[in-house]
Amino acid sequence: MKVTYLNHSGFSVETETKVLLFDYYTESGRKAYFDPAAYPEKDIFVFVSHAHEDHYDRRILDWGTMPNVKYVLSFDVRTMMGFEGEVLHVQPHEEYTFGGITVKTLQSNDEGVAFLVKADGKTIYHAGDLNWWHWNGEPDFFNEDIKKSYTTEIDKLKGEKIDVAFVPADLRLEDKYFWAVNYFQQTVGAEVLFPMHFWGRFDVCDLLKEVGFSNIMKITEENQKFEI
Repeated sequence: MKVTYLNHSGFSVETETKVLLFDYYTESGRKAYFDPAAYPEKDIFVFVSHAHEDHYDRRILDWGTMPNVKYVLSFDVRTMMGFEGEVLHVQPHEEYTFGGITVKTLQSNDEGVAFLVKADGKTIYHAGDLNWWHWNGEPDFFNEDIKKSYTTEIDKLKGEKIDVAFVPADLRLEDKYFWAVNYFQQTVGAEVLFPMHFWGRFDVCDLLKEVGFSNIMKITEENQKFEI
């Protein structure tokens, strides 16, 4: 597989016959860029985990007329009037077969869904905003609810052999930033794991390695490419 870090929680994953694009998001002045025309002989699946603007760049809808582009959109994501692209709208806790891939969904404890995707014999997990959102200073009942919602969803992945995982590691959570990664690693695990949703704090990769996560891929810049 070829994995490209785009920006924030945005990644592309290229398998033998397909390209999976997750939560593509660009901002003015950013380098992150994905060109579907670069893959004329592969099916492109554009995933959007939820409708927050840092996960859903509406410019992806411009590709809807391309015959090899398909969309997998969370139930809360709306397209523009008259949009003619091929779309699979997904609900939490469902499994779908679509265009030669399998998509299993989890319920996010923020908005939308997380994705477990199987394509060309590979299994990829993208968390969207499903995260252990423990905020220091929040009431205990809130943080306990977050713990329960996160661990309950991740437990549904037990027994899956995951090749690549994309999991939030948000340093705004201070000393709790790695809790989501830690529970995922202990409960499910993956061959390699990419942190995401780190708001430009590339040092999170080194921090995760320092606390003992050896399979973390070190991201240093936008549009960085990895061979898996």
